[in-house]
Amino acid sequence: MRIGLLSPLALALLAGLSLQAQASSDDSCYPDWRVSRNNLDGCSNLPFLSPGNDSRVNLRLLLADKKAAPLAPNDLGEEDLAQGFGPVPFPVYRLASPADEPTDEPDDSGTASLAEMLTSLGIARDNDKAAGDAFLAGEGSRCRSNNDDSTAAFINQVVKADMPPAERQLLAKQRVQMLTACSWDGVASSDAEQLKSADGKVLLAYLQAAGDFYSGRFAEAQKGFATLTDSSLPWLKETALYMTARTALNNAQQNAFDEYGTPSLEHVDKSALQLAETGFDDYLKAYPQGEYATSARGLLRRVHWLAPNPDKLADDFTWQLTQANDAQRNVSLDELVEEADTKLLMSTTEAVKNPMILVLNDLMWMRAGNPPKLTREALDAQKSIFAQEPALYDYVQAAFALYVEHQPDSTLKLLPQDVPSTLDYFAFSQQTLRGLALEAKNDWKDAEALWLQLLPLAKQPLQRDQLELALAMNYERSGQLAKVFASDSPISAKQVRYILLRNVAGPELLRQQLAHASDPVERQTAQFVLLYKDLLHSQFATFADDLKQLPSPAPEDKIGTSLGYVYSGGKPLQLFQWNGEKSESGYACPSIAQTASTLQSNPKNPQGLNCFGEFILRNGLDGMPLELARSAGSLGSTASDFKGETFSRLDGYMQVIDNAKAPHNDKAYALFRAINCYGPAGYNSCGGEEADKSERKGWFRQLKTKFADTQWAQSLQYYW
Repeated sequence: MRIGLLSPLALALLAGLSLQAQASSDDSCYPDWRVSRNNLDGCSNLPFLSPGNDSRVNLRLLLADKKAAPLAPNDLGEEDLAQGFGPVPFPVYRLASPADEPTDEPDDSGTASLAEMLTSLGIARDNDKAAGDAFLAGEGSRCRSNNDDSTAAFINQVVKADMPPAERQLLAKQRVQMLTACSWDGVASSDAEQLKSADGKVLLAYLQAAGDFYSGRFAEAQKGFATLTDSSLPWLKETALYMTARTALNNAQQNAFDEYGTPSLEHVDKSALQLAETGFDDYLKAYPQGEYATSARGLLRRVHWLAPNPDKLADDFTWQLTQANDAQRNVSLDELVEEADTKLLMSTTEAVKNPMILVLNDLMWMRAGNPPKLTREALDAQKSIFAQEPALYDYVQAAFALYVEHQPDSTLKLLPQDVPSTLDYFAFSQQTLRGLALEAKNDWKDAEALWLQLLPLAKQPLQRDQLELALAMNYERSGQLAKVFASDSPISAKQVRYILLRNVAGPELLRQQLAHASDPVERQTAQFVLLYKDLLHSQFATFADDLKQLPSPAPEDKIGTSLGYVYSGGKPLQLFQWNGEKSESGYACPSIAQTASTLQSNPKNPQGLNCFGEFILRNGLDGMPLELARSAGSLGSTASDFKGETFSRLDGYMQVIDNAKAPHNDKAYALFRAINCYGPAGYNSCGGEEADKSERKGWFRQLKTKFADTQWAQSLQYYW
């Protein structure tokens, strides 16, 4: 029988979950724009060996250098762009190979061969589906191999064997009967007595052992297959040797998984597992290119996982990933990467004796944590493991010095000082780490020179994208932001430029880009940010001047991701031509231009403050991305060049409330709106200083008593 690799449900589920682990609990994924990171973020990977990368990404970088699988990131899709992604940083799923397109022409060669042989034997097959074809993709069961292919392989031996036609027909009928179910009671004794030939008897013995195997009677199956390993029929001898090991493996693991497919390795039968390992080793020695060699190597991975024997498992994965060809792998390379991650990398706590796997674990163990999972003493003890890979060991030590010990000088001593003529991903990683160490010393000039030197050498996918990000961050943090937007700037990454425009750029730089940027979205973004920050930073005079650059009527199209919105959010430039008028709540305002002029003359003008709040409220500007704080150390997290505090509606309302000279209606409306800042959920949606519930209660009482004659006092029922 042709019996493939058992793929357990637990592994399938784990791999599936791993592929879907793109993001946070809300099932979304957003980039964190930085190069140096020592905490895991599966949404924000970079093309150099980093503790912050998902281990699968680091593994793929190593595989690319070994020519085992090129790094081939999928193109940015609409979903990626809507979430604010650029080429880098990237979520781990962008490295997975696109799913094969479904085909209307499934491989039915085994079915056709089976039908032809059954016809020649005068046997009509029912239309019952093969038991092994009833499982979901990825679902594991020993019954999966009970299919048309394995049935055809057996009947082919029956057809070639030395036996009377009646015996051939009897054996073929019995195998077809077994095909339709995952359990089989065996050949009736009356039928068995009809088999007189030597070949017929041994093929019947095999059939009975296979039935015991599918039915879970492993002890009986083991005995049956063992009696056939010296058969004179070559196919039977090879298959029985393979099935002896496979049966032992199924026996070893039968109590190791719960109903949900979750493994408990302490419940593995170790003696049966040892028999399985010996059996597969014996099979591969006897048949290194055998019919089941690919499956046997795959099942040995499973044996070494269940043992557990991480050293052997590491060697298994390394060979399969870097030396085997597609025909020698029982799963795709993508699936193998997922399996290595779930079955080895995420569960290993001790150093394995395989340098390629160990470097992946070392980088994982360097991630921020208390206490650290990797110590200097433990790292020093690994030297002999890396004896054949000294450069890899130097890199691990350099990364440890930078990320764990925070000693950039030590990092620099362990890395090549000369830039090579070509950059594979390992050389790129070395130079990236070197640049990060220079920046950790605040040596911005030398780091800038290095990034610029690397740019023309960055030929591999994603390398240039990372360098543009690194260079932009260097310019931002060294006070040279204008270099990002200079006419000869090598930084063309749109998302990088947008982030810096909306978060850091000052008014002069924004005006420059409004006038000279070649990208129309960049021009519109610069104009929006300029007008918005003029207003929100109370630069009312410059707002009036900058507003003159806005055509009338202004564009209605929304500016979205360049302002930091995700998915369908965004705002049009047209909102800066807001005409005010009476709002739905009954408070009348002039245009935002007139309101700004009023506040320029008198920053405490009650109507001006209320109408400034109306402008923000009616245009949905509360909590917009331009006001969101950037994570420290990420792109765009340095201070903006705009002077003055950012205006908030609540602060404006409170100024009116506290103004003893504020007109009756203006103060009533300020109370009404300030209370509504906390409705209906009880948290402040207007920004500014927080007001506790007792203060809000006081506002409510004031509104209901001193301003009871206003429509706002009459309509408001709660103070939240």
